[in-house]
Amino acid sequence: MYSSVFLLITLILGYGLSLFVKRNRLSLPPGPPRLPLIGNLHQSAKEEPWKRYQEWHETYGPIMSLKYGQKTLIVLGNHQVTRDLLDKRSSLYSSRPQMLVADRVTKGLHIGLLPYGERWKTHRRLQAGFLNVHMSQLYRDLQDIESKQLTYEMLSTNDFPGRFHRYSASLIFALGYGKRMMRGDEHEIKEADALIKNITEVTMPGRWLVDAFPILKYLPRCLAQWKQRGDEFHMRETSLFTRNMGRALEAKPWNWVKKVVESSKDSERVSAEELSYLVGIIYQTGGDTTAAALEVFVMASVLHPEAVSYAQHELDDVVGTDRLPSFDDLPKLPYINAFVKEVLRWRPIAPLGLPHSVTQDDEYMGYLIPKGATVLPNIWSLSHENEVFENAALFRPERWIENPNLPLDPFGFGRRICPGRHIALNSLNIIVARLLWGYDIGHDTDSAGPRADSSKLRHFGLLAQPTHFKASFRVRGQERQSAIQREWKDSVKDTDEILDSIKAKLSSQSY
Repeated sequence: MYSSVFLLITLILGYGLSLFVKRNRLSLPPGPPRLPLIGNLHQSAKEEPWKRYQEWHETYGPIMSLKYGQKTLIVLGNHQVTRDLLDKRSSLYSSRPQMLVADRVTKGLHIGLLPYGERWKTHRRLQAGFLNVHMSQLYRDLQDIESKQLTYEMLSTNDFPGRFHRYSASLIFALGYGKRMMRGDEHEIKEADALIKNITEVTMPGRWLVDAFPILKYLPRCLAQWKQRGDEFHMRETSLFTRNMGRALEAKPWNWVKKVVESSKDSERVSAEELSYLVGIIYQTGGDTTAAALEVFVMASVLHPEAVSYAQHELDDVVGTDRLPSFDDLPKLPYINAFVKEVLRWRPIAPLGLPHSVTQDDEYMGYLIPKGATVLPNIWSLSHENEVFENAALFRPERWIENPNLPLDPFGFGRRICPGRHIALNSLNIIVARLLWGYDIGHDTDSAGPRADSSKLRHFGLLAQPTHFKASFRVRGQERQSAIQREWKDSVKDTDEILDSIKAKLSSQSY
């Protein structure tokens, strides 16, 4: 008996010693020189940090390490290392790093910030119940009416950022809560936008020292302003999501809130507050991302008229001039689909992606990736990798036709890939087809406003979009204008009818 115990202890000690020796034998990936205590904090780029990382990749290679105070950051700069780690080793790299300020705001209710585990899996399963590829096909009637309204609105305005925001916000709010946003200035949108802006400012990476020096989390609340602000915005966020959820449950038509409440009945572990966040977070993130991608689309159209001309020839051949493109046309419009993918690649709206965290020590390319390190895919570098995208700096939609297997990176990797990507692509494809069919998009020569400039992006939090610019939307002839007006006038605008048709389809099909 004693010999067996001794043998077991010896094996455990031997295994622990081997791990210790291995960990000390390996070094972190290379990176820029560090200063004592602060590491690379003094080298943080306030504007377009993804370009700073790209420059460092040229010196230190596709995988590099930085130290931000107490935290280790591993930055991935090409497809090979990113796929090897985030896809092929997703069992180790699917967690999220601890972000103390953001966690203080959300109190562990934000699925995007949850560490990988059973709770995350439960939340993901519930979201997948209304975001999966099959469900996304049922939302086309709503995307049809929203895109018809946007196409019609552009007849009388060049305020494309405002109209894009209404388009994306209304779609998500209608699906989530059962109410369309017809104007774009409704109090629901204003309230949510103000809160999103405030929370983004509070949780901005690098704003609080505690994000670099987690030991500061032990300061009492009276000495930690981030705790006070985090608690304040948690109360506001929870209040908003709970109120919207209550209204959605009382609303007549089918909506995501009703769907997720029904789906969660078999899971006693999910509270009402958690359910409110499952839908609320989608509105909080989905509206802005689609609108930002559409701004990039306009910038690309203004700066690359040759690509627009090619797209319009395809549209004219397939659709004609007397009706708007429909979802049924999209499979016959390969260049439009390629145009959208190139927009997402050329100027990615989340250039640094979302951070992953490794759950145990790992070895890759002879380097140590320590447990708890933040692992960041530099989407900007991946999207501009010439070995994958030939002449990556150029806007060339045809590359996606020449090679349909090119990687589309902006939606993330592994088990953390964006669950709403199917809805997002449908929303982008249909409105891009309709706007290019109906309008010539160019520089606004009638105003003295700023012109489109693709050399720099403005960013707020994780989101990046073009610097402010003016553009003109000139309808492509009277026949198209009449078709736009007619189809908007004749369209079904009853939100209840559209959403209940989704419910009816669900009842007759297995989703």
